[in-house]
Amino acid sequence: MVLIAKNYIKNLFIILALFLNLTAVSAQEIQLVNTGFELPATGISVRNWDQIDGWNTETNGASGVMKNEYYSPVDGEWFAFQKGGDGIIYQETDHTILAGKTYSLQLWARSINSAGNAAKTTLEIRLYTNDNTIVTVTADVNVPQLKGAAAVTPNDDGANVWIDGGYRHQFADKHLIQPLTDDPIEDEWTIFENSGYEAVEGLGWAVGPVIAGDQKYVYGTLYQDNPANFYSSIPMIKVLATKGLDYTWSKPITFISHSGTEFPWVEDPHCYYDEAKGRLWMVWGGGTCYISELDPETGLFKNHQTDPEFDTHPDDLHIPAATWPETREGWNGDAYSVAWMEGAALYKHNGYWYFFGSYGHLGKDYTIRYGRGDSPTGPFHDKHGVNMMAFDAQRNKYGNTILLGDEGEQRVPGHPHLWEEGGKTYMGYDFRKKPGEEMDYMGIRRLFWMNDWPTIWTPVSVVFNSDDYPTAIGKKLNISFGNIGHEDSRMGVDCITIQISEGTD
Repeated sequence: MVLIAKNYIKNLFIILALFLNLTAVSAQEIQLVNTGFELPATGISVRNWDQIDGWNTETNGASGVMKNEYYSPVDGEWFAFQKGGDGIIYQETDHTILAGKTYSLQLWARSINSAGNAAKTTLEIRLYTNDNTIVTVTADVNVPQLKGAAAVTPNDDGANVWIDGGYRHQFADKHLIQPLTDDPIEDEWTIFENSGYEAVEGLGWAVGPVIAGDQKYVYGTLYQDNPANFYSSIPMIKVLATKGLDYTWSKPITFISHSGTEFPWVEDPHCYYDEAKGRLWMVWGGGTCYISELDPETGLFKNHQTDPEFDTHPDDLHIPAATWPETREGWNGDAYSVAWMEGAALYKHNGYWYFFGSYGHLGKDYTIRYGRGDSPTGPFHDKHGVNMMAFDAQRNKYGNTILLGDEGEQRVPGHPHLWEEGGKTYMGYDFRKKPGEEMDYMGIRRLFWMNDWPTIWTPVSVVFNSDDYPTAIGKKLNISFGNIGHEDSRMGVDCITIQISEGTD
């Protein structure tokens, strides 16, 4: 960690080299320091961080280093934390600020408030000399709260967005809209009154919309959860005509169903259209989730079956992608979620395919988890390299990596939906506000990418060119860091880099 000490560590680069096996570079090259709180190659235990003043556990747990996969650190398994109002952590270095250099510090931060704790978390980073502040940056790293109708309208399930006609359209209980010129998180959503979508009967819930070339489809879920007569199915409607922002819809067509058992449970469809390949994929299911290819021109299976009953379909039509079953003897999930998985999503980014799922009980311990693969049909592996269809006896769980769990006033997040616009990736989802509540609300997070893995942690940067601060040249570079938010808040920090480069940034 770059920001260490009240006792003023003598040399930033020497200390980081000790802990991180840093290799020295010439003055003409870019110097990069990367600290993620992980076990270094030298074999020094990460517990040695407990001995560093300012990042230990001796101040009533106000700051320190922890290993907790629930908060899905950006780099490895360890990250630093700090309670709000605990003062500032200072570091004095022996690095002298040089003329003609650009100094860049980046770190990743997030709120790690427990469920129900809405205390505001605010990061402050300050670069300074012994007598003058060079630059200060503050960042709000709290759970984003949507505005307008999205903040108060029941939403079952997920935030299911497509972009059409200069607007974002959200399909769930209601048809919500927002101008594309607005920010999806910061600006208001409104209900599209008298939408033709809301008049459709027989679509059910847990919908998954997709625009596939010239066609627009919405898939839904209908089931009977009765042991005497199990039945589950996925109907589909398509857009027949468009008038302004409204659509004329077809009647629902049920093209996959299953009767008699929960194996498989035919529910929660989500589609992804691979525009580069012109191929349409659907992920669906519960307990075990499957990937099936659809025909973009019809919205039905590419190998269409006249009988929707799953048991009559060929084995290669539906490929198992991930599982979190209730059937393994002596196993019922992990420390974070009971054994069940549903509400899946499929997404492609930078040549990789990603499977996202809702793990656990939707009213108690939902978490959004994921894995990555090279194909839309998998296999998908978590960050430990474990197949999402395989049980890892050492970790006592099936393969998956947590992306998002309870945080502040947002509980049991689930039913992810991802989309991209303007070079930014967003994840829509649903959540509940209170324990025992059965009403879902719409949430949206900005997703970032670290080594092609998704994260909800926020990158925060501080940059200055030394020539813009001539009085700082020749003086020592110092850093201060703190959670200046509410005293009840807790902030996570991970993967800090310092870069010194030639000229302007």
